[in-house]
Amino acid sequence: MEFIANNIILFTALVVLIFLIINLETKSLFGKVQKLSCDELTKLLNNSKINLIDFRTAEEFNSGHIVTAKNLSLEDIEKIDTKNNNPFVAYANTDSDALKGALKFSKLGIQQVFYLEGGIQSWIENNMPLTGED
Repeated sequence: MEFIANNIILFTALVVLIFLIINLETKSLFGKVQKLSCDELTKLLNNSKINLIDFRTAEEFNSGHIVTAKNLSLEDIEKIDTKNNNPFVAYANTDSDALKGALKFSKLGIQQVFYLEGGIQSWIENNMPLTGED
């Protein structure tokens, strides 16, 4: 107790950080949008039909993207056909951009929505294939 009394700011920061970590992990496990690792995405690509959406710029997309991916901007999400029951998987340069897109898909009523954890950089670092073809 003496440590806590002498280091109240540190203790408060620790409690806040623990709360934020628990909140983030809870959302990740039980939220409408789930994160996928590269291995999980590979299994999903090989075993089922999915809608794979790349939220990077057209130039970045054309320089290399995951096979079967479609390039889309965050502003154009409402234009995409969401009537099929296939899962939607979003990826971008950062998790936050992919998560923004995935959350928009979820708000459109899509039941299975995922995003690639670590983005395209994670895919490249795991030596996964890219294609430059549309």
